Amino acid sequence: MPYLACFFDVTILGLKIKVTVFLSLVIRSWVMPRFLLSIFFAVVSLLLSSCAFRSDHANIVERKNVDPNKAFWRAVEKADVIYVGETHNDPAHHEYERELIRGLLSRRNRFAVGWEMFEEPQQALLDRWQAKKISTDELFEKTDFQKHWAVYSPVYREILEITWKNRISNLVLNAPSTLARKIARGEPLTDEEQRSVPVGFVSDERGFQNFAAMMGGHPGVQEADLRRFFAAQNLWDQTIATHVLGFKQRNPKVKLVVFAGRSHVSGGYGIPFYVKQSQELKQLVLLPRGRLDLTVDRKDI
Repeated sequence: MPYLACFFDVTILGLKIKVTVFLSLVIRSWVMPRFLLSIFFAVVSLLLSSCAFRSDHANIVERKNVDPNKAFWRAVEKADVIYVGETHNDPAHHEYERELIRGLLSRRNRFAVGWEMFEEPQQALLDRWQAKKISTDELFEKTDFQKHWAVYSPVYREILEITWKNRISNLVLNAPSTLARKIARGEPLTDEEQRSVPVGFVSDERGFQNFAAMMGGHPGVQEADLRRFFAAQNLWDQTIATHVLGFKQRNPKVKLVVFAGRSHVSGGYGIPFYVKQSQELKQLVLLPRGRLDLTVDRKDI
């Protein structure tokens, strides 16, 4: 059964108490004075955002925001793959990603960065950029990164340049957007396009329901439309999962940090779900709430 595990210090009536709380989906009733019960739930409500959600999917952990302490970094140290589920047009999420990269560097972690924002045919251009054969401006122009992604925030550029200066590899992860659009429209694929669709993964109805819930029930969208959109989402997720698995097979001792949209990694489905079908990697999913309350020189990150 899914549960929430919270660990925190709390002061009640002048007494500092270390509290561990496990909340199952079914809250059992218990005897407690009403005023203490009110205090307890007020404390839980305030601190719930720092809790870790444990789902029935083993080895996949979600954290709603970076907890800037040793416990958070211990979780990062143990992870094989670290996903940051961003909202693409929220600059605060990009700042979160930048500080995570800086924290990994300051702790001398071996890692690479994988990008949903770059598509498979663009790896050669990314390699040329890493070899200093083209500039960042040229990379952005040739991949349309400036138009599709950098327009949201200058921090994407900062992250790339930080990784370049520190000789951190950057990987293309995503399927071509042209292929995803054809699948979403229900258009027939060429033989070459069909060969590029990942195989060996299995989606399920719960995954579709999770996707439909994230879509929010847009008016006028029929289930048949949602099924096609889900197929396109699966193309993205399974393609990225394929690259994650391939990287870890080639580099078992190197962490992979994956930047992807929140819908690709949350709810126990998406990329982590498909990675788990092929290999039992330790996967950590980070879901930032917004701007980090951290400065560059803060030792916790």
